[in-house]
Formats: sequence, C-alpha cells, structure tokens
Amino acid sequence: MIEKQAEILRNLKNREDEILNKQVEEAEEKAVRLFEEQERRRIQLKEAIEKSRATQIDRKNQVKEAEAAEQREFSHFWRLRNEELHIAEA
Repeated sequence: MIEKQAEILRNLKNREDEILNKQVEEAEEKAVRLFEEQERRRIQLKEAIEKSRATQIDRKNQVKEAEAAEQREFSHFWRLRNEELHIAEA
C-alpha cells in the first residue's frame, strides 16, 4: 500500500515536472519570438531612416543642380546681352 502511494506521488511529481518544463520551454520560445520581432522592427526602422536620408540627399542635390543650371543660364543671358550692347555702342 505504501509502495503504491509512493508510486502515485512519483508519477504526480513527474507530471508536475513535465508541466513545469513545458511552461519554461514555452516562456523561452515566447521570449525568443519577442526578441526577433523587436529586432525585425529595429531593422525596418533603420532601413526607413536610411531611405529617408537618401531621398533628402537626392532632393538637395537636385536643388543644387537646378540652381547651378539657372545660374549658368542667367550668366549666359547677360553675356549675350553685354555683347549686344557692345555691338550697339560700336
């Protein structure tokens, strides 16, 4: 009888240990999933920031190029105008 009760208690303890081990394993898996999700979000945010910076740099370069082209056109116009005035004076 005592042996039977001892066996029942061992089986009960084994089941409780199995349940506890399973819960620990599930908690570890959840922590890993959470970490991976946070890492994925961090990478996405970094990529979005880099893309935004590249877009801003491109836009800034386009503005500089447009201003330079406008300045060249303006200089060319005044050079031609000065030549016309020189010819008109002569």
